[in-house]
Amino acid sequence: MPKKIFITIMSGIAAAWLYWWEIEMGMLMPFGMPKATIFNINELDIFVQRYLIHLFLFSLLLAATLTDFYEMIIPDSITVVGTAFALFIAILFPLTALPVTEVYWTDGFLSVVPQTVAAMHLWSPNPVDACSPTLLIMTLLWWFWCFAMLDRVWYTKLPFRKAFAIFCRYLYRSPRTKYYIAAALIGPLFFEPLVGGRGDTQVALLSSLTGMAAGMILVWSVRLVAQWVLGVEAMGFGDVTLMGMIGAFLGWQAVLLVFFFAPFFGLVYGIVHAALGKGRAVPYGPFLCLATVVVVVAWSPIWSATAEYFAFGIGTIGLALLVLLVLFGLLLSLVHKLFAGLRR
Repeated sequence: MPKKIFITIMSGIAAAWLYWWEIEMGMLMPFGMPKATIFNINELDIFVQRYLIHLFLFSLLLAATLTDFYEMIIPDSITVVGTAFALFIAILFPLTALPVTEVYWTDGFLSVVPQTVAAMHLWSPNPVDACSPTLLIMTLLWWFWCFAMLDRVWYTKLPFRKAFAIFCRYLYRSPRTKYYIAAALIGPLFFEPLVGGRGDTQVALLSSLTGMAAGMILVWSVRLVAQWVLGVEAMGFGDVTLMGMIGAFLGWQAVLLVFFFAPFFGLVYGIVHAALGKGRAVPYGPFLCLATVVVVVAWSPIWSATAEYFAFGIGTIGLALLVLLVLFGLLLSLVHKLFAGLRR
C-alpha cells in the first residue's frame, strides 16, 4: 500500500477516534468536573469547536513530523500559519481552551474551584485585572515572536560592533524583514480593542501569547546552551517555532508539559536508532509533536496530577526553570569534557 494512502486512512481513523474521545466520552474534562457545566452555553458547541481546533492542530503536527523526518526541517509555512490561527482562535472562541479546575494557593493552603471551564490562567488567582498592563504585555509578547521570526545572524566570535553591523545588514537585505515589521506594528492594533472587553477573551489571548513565547524560550534556551557547550547546533530553529505554535494553541502550562515529555520519546527512539546503526542525527520535532498529542489526549489525568504545581504561578515556575537550565548547562559541559577525555 502506498505511504500516502496509508497515512490518509490512518488519519481518518484517528480523526474518528478523537471525535469519540473528546465529544462522545468527554475525556478531556478534569476528574470530578461535570461535562454539562459550561457557563450557560450549549456544551456540545464548545466540545465540537474544541475538537475541530485539535484536529487542525494535529494535522499541522503530522505535516511537521513528516517534513522533519524526510527533510530534517520544519518550514515556517506550517508554524507561522498555525501560530496565527491559534491566536485568532483564542480571540474568537476563548472557551475552547483545555478545560481546567482552577487551583491556587491562599495563605499556604491549596484552594480548588471546581466546575470551571475557561482559558487556563497565567498566574493565580487572576491574570487580568484592572491594574495589570495587559496591552503592554500582549504587545511585548507579540514583538518577541516577530523578532524571533526575522532572518537573523549573529557572530559571537566577532567584536560586538562588527557583529551588530552584520546583523543589521542581514536584516536590511532580507525580504522577510518588512513583513514582520509590519506585523509588529499592526498586531497591537488588534489587541487594543480586546483590553477592557470580555474577560474570557483577554485571558484566552494572553494565555495563547504567553504559551507561544514560553514554548519558544524553552527550546531556544536549550538550543543556545547546547550550542555553547558542544560547539555545534543541537536543535534547529524549526523546533523553536514549532513549540511557539504549540504554546499558542495550548497555553503555557500545557507547553511546559510537552517540553518535559518530549525527551523521553526522543530518548527511546534515539537508542533504537543508534542500535540499528542508522547514525546519531535524530530530528527532534516529531517528539515534540508526539508529546503534544499525548498531553492533549490524556489531559484529564495529567492536569489532575500537575494542577497544584502550576498554582505557584508563572513567575515561580520560570525561576525554577532558569535554575534547571543552568544545571543542565553545567551537567552537559561536564559530560562533554568527560567524553572528550575518554576519546584521548
